[in-house]
Amino acid sequence: MSFTSLNFLLFITVFSAGFMALARTRAFTPFLLVASYIFYGYWDYRFCALLALSTFIDFYCGLKIADAPDRQTRKLYLFISLGTNLGMLFFFKYYNFFADSAEIALASLGVDVGRRTLDILLPVGISFYTFQNLSYGIDLYTGEVKQPERSLMRYATFVAFFPQLVAGPIVRARDLLPQIQQRPRDIPFEERFAGLEKVIWGYFLKIGLADNAAIVVDARFHQPEFFNALQHVIGLFCFSLQIYGDFAGYSLIAIGLAQIFGYTMCQNFARPYFATGMRDFWRRWHISLSTWFRDYVYVPMGGSRTRWLRIRNVVITMLISGLWHGANWTFVLWGALHGGLMLVEDGVRRLAALSPVRLSGPVLAAGRLVMVGLVFAVVTLTWLPFRADSLHTVWTILGIIAHGDFGLQQGNLQASSLLRVAVAGLIVLTVDALIERGAGRRYAGTNVVARSMACSALILVMLLFGSFANHAFIYFQF
Repeated sequence: MSFTSLNFLLFITVFSAGFMALARTRAFTPFLLVASYIFYGYWDYRFCALLALSTFIDFYCGLKIADAPDRQTRKLYLFISLGTNLGMLFFFKYYNFFADSAEIALASLGVDVGRRTLDILLPVGISFYTFQNLSYGIDLYTGEVKQPERSLMRYATFVAFFPQLVAGPIVRARDLLPQIQQRPRDIPFEERFAGLEKVIWGYFLKIGLADNAAIVVDARFHQPEFFNALQHVIGLFCFSLQIYGDFAGYSLIAIGLAQIFGYTMCQNFARPYFATGMRDFWRRWHISLSTWFRDYVYVPMGGSRTRWLRIRNVVITMLISGLWHGANWTFVLWGALHGGLMLVEDGVRRLAALSPVRLSGPVLAAGRLVMVGLVFAVVTLTWLPFRADSLHTVWTILGIIAHGDFGLQQGNLQASSLLRVAVAGLIVLTVDALIERGAGRRYAGTNVVARSMACSALILVMLLFGSFANHAFIYFQF
């Protein structure tokens, strides 16, 4: 179920009552596990069977890896874990993509193999819990996790933990499992209130910013030929705000909910649109995924030990990252663009290091501001293939923008929606700018009354300007 649905409001109300009644009893872990499966099964109860199968395989392989008498046996069970997880992910998410691509390629050579795609329903969040399972087995093998979880119930609760199950953050076993193993602790009021603030801000990002921007964006990508260059540029900027509000909003709601109930999860976004470079952007955007690829793909391939290794590994990692986001050549293009931009940035940094000129003071500050604007513009342009449903749509919109018609089209202004996006976007970017300058710590030190008034004002703005069309979270499809 979606965090923005009335069903979730009922779910979290019942869960909170159960939490208060059972938190200090042995029945709490089974209760949390059942609640998480109810939350996940609301989309389709059949998804629960796949989640349970993936969980059991990795639990079993984890025990075998930890108890194996030699390295070869440990490696065997690691490969079983990797093979089954990636095999299930490939079948449900990528089989039709590769089968369809192969059919097109063979048809271009005059070979007709017939239709080979299947009617497959993509389980919600399969990419997220698959990566979470994979990290557990790999960390056991490498020694990052010293002891395996020997309770299937606790391990299943770690995998299915409902706040982050379907769209992250991707939590490592070494961080969340110890919290699952313990009974919920006494949670100070200040900590619960801080979690509630995250939830409120997350809902504002989603309902106030992302869902308003979705109205503008969807129209342009549904019928791109009806809009001119100016309208598509506006649409791309709106999508930059939409995807940030949508995904950062989900992450904050998940992190905040977990904090309210006494669980700590990793930060997933750190004001990415204030990045001064592409590497900096990926240190701030979807942090749990970027660090996952760094630790389990980039570093094992050799990392940056040599210049050529870095070039190869950046390209491979970003292509895989693109494909992780979706079974479409548009996502491969998106990953390739980001990989290429990171390599170009490396080259520019090497040239800058050789220059005798060093910036300081106001010139340095102005240079940082220019870089923030440039990176935001470049990232916004690369969102085009991410949002487009096909490469044809990408080329269509690029062609319209290149044509250069930046005149106003009265019939396509969508002034009301654009005004709502502008108001919400201004609030979000202002808050991010203040946090970037260190205001977050000062705000956290203010009294609860003032913070309650700020939350109330935010809720009021959300009620006045928010969109309540219940748009699905973008990352549910991944």
